[in-house]
Formats: sequence, C-alpha cells, structure tokens
Amino acid sequence: MFARSPFWMAALLLGLAAAGCSGARRTTDVRPDLPDAFPNHSLVQIRGHLAAAADTLTGFTAKASLALRTPDQSASVSASIKHRRADSLYMSLSPGLGIEAARALVTPDSFYVYDRLKKRLTYGSLDYAAAFLPAPLAGDDVLRSLLGLTVPEADVDWRVVPDSGFYHLTDPSGLRRYVVDPARWRVVRYEAHTPDGQLYEAREYAEFDRVEGLILPRRVVFERPLDDTRARIFYRDLDLNPETLSFSFSVSDDAERVLIDRPPETTHD
Repeated sequence: MFARSPFWMAALLLGLAAAGCSGARRTTDVRPDLPDAFPNHSLVQIRGHLAAAADTLTGFTAKASLALRTPDQSASVSASIKHRRADSLYMSLSPGLGIEAARALVTPDSFYVYDRLKKRLTYGSLDYAAAFLPAPLAGDDVLRSLLGLTVPEADVDWRVVPDSGFYHLTDPSGLRRYVVDPARWRVVRYEAHTPDGQLYEAREYAEFDRVEGLILPRRVVFERPLDDTRARIFYRDLDLNPETLSFSFSVSDDAERVLIDRPPETTHD
C-alpha cells in the first residue's frame, strides 16, 4: 500500500561530509490569543480560516538550512528554494563553501534531480516521483506543504475534537490526523498511519514568525519513521510573492541520464 522510498536527498547527500550551515538562528513563536469562538468552530469554519492565508500567495523564494537523517548517514546543507504556485519548484543544495552539490526541478508533470558531484540526472513523470521526492514536493500543493499552510481536504468527513488549545481532526478511517492551532489558524502537525496503526508519515510546523504580514513556521519537519528518515527545514529568509522567478536548470552534456519509467516497489501493506 505504501512505497518504502527514501527521500531523494539521501542519495545526493551520501558521501558528503556533514557541514554546519545553520548560522545564527532566531527563536520565535508568535501565537495570538485564542479566538472567542473556540472551542466551537465548525469544520467548515476551520477549513475556511486555514485556506484564507494561502489564497494570497502566488509563490516564494527562500534560503534555508536543511538537515537530513537516513539509516546510512546524517548531513546538513544549505538550500535555495524558488517556487511558483501551480507551476514549478527549483531547489539547489550546497554543503558549504559555495559548492552546489545538487539541484532539483519539479514541474506540473515531471521531476528532474541532478547530482552534480556524480554527474547524474534522474528524471521522469511526476507519477513516479515518490521514490525521489519527499512527500511535500510530490504533492498537489507544494506551497501549502512547505509553508505550513496545509488545509484538510474538503471531500473528507473529518471528525473535530477540541482540547485546551487545539482542534484535532481525524478522518473516518482513523489513519490520518491534523492538529490545528486556532490562535494562528495553522496546522501544526499532520500524521498518516498504516492500516496496522504504525506511523508512516508525520509533518510538524513550529517556531512561527510574522513574514510580510502572515504567520508562517520557520521550522518544518518531515518524517517517515518506517524508513527511519527525517528531513528538517529551517527558513533563514523568506520572500513572498516575488515579482520575477526563473527556473534555469542546466545539466552537463556528459552527465549520465537515468529515466524513471516505473513506480517504486511497494511495502507496508
């Protein structure tokens, strides 16, 4: 049912020495007061509040620190990210000293991952991207996933349960869950479980800050515990709705080209 597939960054980072790239980090946690209507918001109201922020965004650029842990190695790199909503996403990875180790481009129908150190381009249809892209990059709305603007799907009958400061939304199967912070109107955690109850995927959004008038997370964590894989993003700089975005993706003429034309092997049934 689920594909056991490590993040594509694992293949790119193996063999690289872990390089500190975090620099000075500012710890923030903007949280307004809970709204007066809490804990009595309906599902429609919750989704409406969550959707409002993303409706104003057309794209973003970011400078980030990316830390990756796999069963084989842990590493930290600097990442430069550019994304135009409903169009393309570009990411460049550097272990430091101005050296670009890899770059990736995701379009509405294809993905391209270029390992510059090994001179290898891996590419294929987005249908087969799960083995090479972390879930937020292969999903339907990358902007929402990366900026913590996720909204529970409208066609799911989510069960809403409040506690002292959050709403917990669970789908009818009990396998998927969102934790919503009504003070910020942001999802702070998402979980997906296998049918036997194991945690398959988790996303966490933390250290919220005001960025150009919006409350957004500085720290984003993606986990797939069954693969013992964890990716953590810390946004050092964010620029929302940039006027111009370019997605130049050059590849060496002598680079090996590997076409992915079949889905990955699946496990976790």
